[in-house]
Amino acid sequence: MKFDETPLYYIETNISGIRKTLFDLATWKNGLAFKKIDFSNTGIPIIKIAELNNGINENTSYTQSYYGEDVFLKMGDLLFAWSGNPQTSINAFKFRLPNGWLNQHIFKVTAKSDVNQDYLYYLLKYLKYNFTKIAQNKQTTGLGHVTISDLKRISIILPNLDIQKKIVSILKPIDDKIELNRAVNENLTGILTQHLKHRVRLTSNEVTKYL
Repeated sequence: MKFDETPLYYIETNISGIRKTLFDLATWKNGLAFKKIDFSNTGIPIIKIAELNNGINENTSYTQSYYGEDVFLKMGDLLFAWSGNPQTSINAFKFRLPNGWLNQHIFKVTAKSDVNQDYLYYLLKYLKYNFTKIAQNKQTTGLGHVTISDLKRISIILPNLDIQKKIVSILKPIDDKIELNRAVNENLTGILTQHLKHRVRLTSNEVTKYL
């Protein structure tokens, strides 16, 4: 098979293995183009890139409809946001939110049998620079894209599963520690915010009492 040798697409490495395209490492299921008619005040959240970056919030949409398991998101699913601001939107994510429905512009990525899912996640993270540059080269009105055709052009060396698992065994504990620290920081920020709001309310009540 002949591979695209353009520097952004042909990924060099010292690891031994078989050269494959990114597209051949997984199935890439794009999300749905939801319409307002699909929305409701309650139900299961619709996961857009905004939710992946900022979590569930007051701007999150919900639906009570059912759309199939292939676009249903559960904890730990691997996602790749392929459209948006190249610097802030295009990235790989491990899904860590409540179960939801996959919105358009995000691929749900399921590794093939010869690819470790965690290894694929770290590989996509490693290629963030390439994705950003590819998207910037096609950027219009602030948006850029990494499409299926790009995934078919990008090629990497895939080591065997044993090597993949060894690499994951080094990276995953570090990643887990970072995620734990992030969760702790978010929790502490929430507690501090609630405490400050409570103190402001008490001060306001105390002032009113003495007027």
